[in-house]
Amino acid sequence: MDADRANAVDIERLIRGRLARLQGAMRRHGVEACLLFNEPNIRYATGASAMPVWSNTTFVRCALVPAEGVPILFEHPNSMHLFGELEADVRPMHAWEFTDDVGSHAATFARQTVAAMRELGVSDDRLAIDRLGTPGFLAFQATGISILDSAMVTMEAREIKTAEEIEVLRIGGELVMGMLSGLEDAVRPGVTERDLLAVLAATLLAGGGEHLATNTVCSGPNTNPWRAEATARALERGDLVYVDTDAVCLGGYFFCVSRTFLCGDSAPTRAQRDAYRASHDWLGAMKDLVRPGVTCRELAERGPRLADRYLPQRYECMIHGIGLEEESPSVAYPGDPQPNPDRVLEEDMVLVVEVYAGEVGRRDGVKLGDQIVVSENGPTTLAPYPYYAALL
Repeated sequence: MDADRANAVDIERLIRGRLARLQGAMRRHGVEACLLFNEPNIRYATGASAMPVWSNTTFVRCALVPAEGVPILFEHPNSMHLFGELEADVRPMHAWEFTDDVGSHAATFARQTVAAMRELGVSDDRLAIDRLGTPGFLAFQATGISILDSAMVTMEAREIKTAEEIEVLRIGGELVMGMLSGLEDAVRPGVTERDLLAVLAATLLAGGGEHLATNTVCSGPNTNPWRAEATARALERGDLVYVDTDAVCLGGYFFCVSRTFLCGDSAPTRAQRDAYRASHDWLGAMKDLVRPGVTCRELAERGPRLADRYLPQRYECMIHGIGLEEESPSVAYPGDPQPNPDRVLEEDMVLVVEVYAGEVGRRDGVKLGDQIVVSENGPTTLAPYPYYAALL
C-alpha cells in the first residue's frame, strides 16, 4: 500500500483481524488446515503479496493456514526477503512447474506440506484448498490427503469487513474518484479508448494502486452490447463513453465502479437519455433497499424493474460482494437462478450494485455502478462520483 496513505491504517491490526476471521470460519466448518494459492486468499490470511498477477497464473507461492496459530507462507525463494517482518513462518516454496520432472517436484511439495501440517498440530488427513493444478492434485492423492474446497471457509470469512478493511476501502475510494475525474477530463473527440484507459491506469498507479483487472473503457458502438474492452477506436462527438474501473487498488482491494459520459458538446439523443435515466433511477432505487437483515431473495423480489427493452442484455447480476476480489453474496435478476437466496445481508458487508441498459441492435449502452458499505443507516457509497448531468 502507498506509504503516505498507509499511515492512516493500522496494518498489523488489519492483518490480524482478517486472520482471526478466517480461522474462526475454519473452526465453524471443522477445517483444521487450508492451503491457499489464490492471491487474494494468501493476502487475506498473511498480508503478503508478491507478483500478484503472475503468481495467480502459476503455482509459485501459497499459504498453509491452521485453524489455530501462525500460518506458514511458502514463498517464491527470490521474494522471501520481502517478508522478514511478517507475522508468519516464511519458507521457500518448492514449485513443480516449468521443470522436466513435474511429477517428482509436485510430490516433494506435497510431502513438505503434509510434514508442515503435522508441525502445526493438524491431525486431520483433510486439507481445504482453493485452487490446485493437476500435478499437485495427483501428488496429494498419493499422500493419502483428502482435498476439500476451501471456498466455504474463505468466502464466509471475507463477507464481513473489519474496521481496518473499511478504512482501506474508504481511502481507496478517494483514489477511484481521481481516476474517474481524470478520465472524464480526457474525454473529447479524437481521443482513443486506449488513451482513456492509459489515463485511468496512470492515475491508479501514481496513487499507490496496483493494476486494472479489466480494460473496460468503451465508446460509441462499442458500448452495446456490454462486455467489450478498450480498442484503438477514436471518440466522436456525441458518443457515449463508459468505464468500469475494475481496479485492484490500495492494499489489493478491488473497486468496481461504473460511470457513463457524453463526448463533446452535442445534445444527447433521446435513446441515450432514456438508457441513462433508466440506469440512474434503477441504481438509486436498488441501493435504497440495501439494509442489514434483508435476504438476497427479498432484494431480488423487491428490487426495481428494469424496462423490458433492456432486459435481454441485462448485466449478469444486480448486486455482488467485493473485497480483495469479487466475492459473495450476489443477487440475480428475478427469473434468473438465485445463487444466494437465503443469505442475509449484514452490517459491514461491501457490495457493488450495478446495471447495464442497452437495447438489442441499438448503437448505445449505459453502464452505471456503485460500491457501497452496508450499514443500519443506509448504504455508504465509497466512491460517490457525480452522475452525468447532461444525460439526465
